[in-house]
Amino acid sequence: MAEKEILYYIKNESNTDQLYLVAVACIERLAKLGKPGSIKAIVDAGTTSLYKMTQKP
Repeated sequence: MAEKEILYYIKNESNTDQLYLVAVACIERLAKLGKPGSIKAIVDAGTTSLYKMTQKP
């Protein structure tokens, strides 16, 4: 799958179960590649997004 297709899929997919599986696969792959900085960036972005969701009225 081409890079643009992957990004398009992630941006437009509405099935949360599928997106969860993609996210887990990405984190597992990064772990196998030994990229802790990338995993930390994902976790930090997710934490920020979750915090913003809790602050919405």
